[in-house]
Amino acid sequence: MIDNTQVKIACIGDSITFGFDLEAPKKWTTLLSKALNVAVINYGINGDTTAGMLGRFEQMIVQHRPTHIIITGGTNDLWFGLKDELIISNIHAMAKYAKHYEIQVVIGIPTPFYNLNELNFIQENFSECIRSFKTTLIAYCNQKETPYIDFSNNLTPAHFLEDDLHPNEKGQELMMENARVELKKLI
Repeated sequence: MIDNTQVKIACIGDSITFGFDLEAPKKWTTLLSKALNVAVINYGINGDTTAGMLGRFEQMIVQHRPTHIIITGGTNDLWFGLKDELIISNIHAMAKYAKHYEIQVVIGIPTPFYNLNELNFIQENFSECIRSFKTTLIAYCNQKETPYIDFSNNLTPAHFLEDDLHPNEKGQELMMENARVELKKLI
């Protein structure tokens, strides 16, 4: 256990991490900071891919030196038709960077997409792509013995904005709770 005043959690990801279309006090990262009484830095960027995250990853960790990092990405990669293996290789590279700097890695499992008829850029069922990726990413975490947060736990269609992709205020609260439960085991 470390003293909470020494804990700094960085959260890197896409719009799911950023808290798309919500004010800062209502985002899961802000709620998590208050719930755990630790510093939480939101490095989510709307529309980001895991390649974009990887490109800015080392500079971010060197500059801010977090004790923990939550890496959550893949939704935009899947929208563009990228395959699970490529996405996971980017996540794996970020995890290796973090471990090199002795930062505790936690993988965020993306939230679901509830529009079951939408197709991605290459005409695949987007919801199914996310569901399949979730299974593959959890298997990766188990194989690598890397802790993860399943952000989809307890989320229903009522917890999303009208786009069926981005969690609303109630969804943000559940995401925070999912993160809080897992992080309490690590800090």
